[in-house]
Amino acid sequence: MKRYDSIDNVRYDKTLMGEEVWAFNKLDGQNFGVKYSPKNKEFTDFTSRNCNVDETHSQFGDAVKYFKEHYADRLKEIINSNSGKNQIFKGVEEIMFFFEWYGENSFAGFHTEGDELKLALIDVFMKKKGYIEPKEFYELFCNDPIILTPEVIYKGKLTQEFINSINENDWTQDGCQYPNVKEGVVIRRSTRMKGQRMPKTKTKTKWWINKLHENFTEEECKKLE
Repeated sequence: MKRYDSIDNVRYDKTLMGEEVWAFNKLDGQNFGVKYSPKNKEFTDFTSRNCNVDETHSQFGDAVKYFKEHYADRLKEIINSNSGKNQIFKGVEEIMFFFEWYGENSFAGFHTEGDELKLALIDVFMKKKGYIEPKEFYELFCNDPIILTPEVIYKGKLTQEFINSINENDWTQDGCQYPNVKEGVVIRRSTRMKGQRMPKTKTKTKWWINKLHENFTEEECKKLE
């Protein structure tokens, strides 16, 4: 079963510089995936970044329950209504929905005891077609009254000026440019490339990086950055 891609920081991957992109708020939590079988019309598997999970899993059991209670029926409706001729899910063999499992005070993938955790849909992958494009994602999910999605922070050419504006953003300061951006943004190419590729990169705020180094060892920071 496909698991979510690792995304390089723009400091190390400059391939999207100057390209048309969409930047989404990077929610700070844990990655969670759900597989849907159009043939069976059911969600068949749940996964973390590393392994399959179910309702009994110590870390992701509540995420499975949350998904079933809040999202399963609504996503089926969206899939069914967009599976006709020339529509996005027509003929797709398998769909992976990727989420972030997070709370208001989650940090670096760790949650605060007592925090209310929820799922936000961050990406959708179609077997043999690739990830859906940002505009498709936005139109299908971002204005839905039930499904949570990350805020669109920017649309346009990826410039160093925009990257700097995210790096310097401190959400704790009054009048900051992006009051909802704590960790940073995930940046996606506006359209798929040949071979079903959807390049992505990310950039993070200095506020988040500084807090990371205050709370973790240097070795741990290298893995979490």
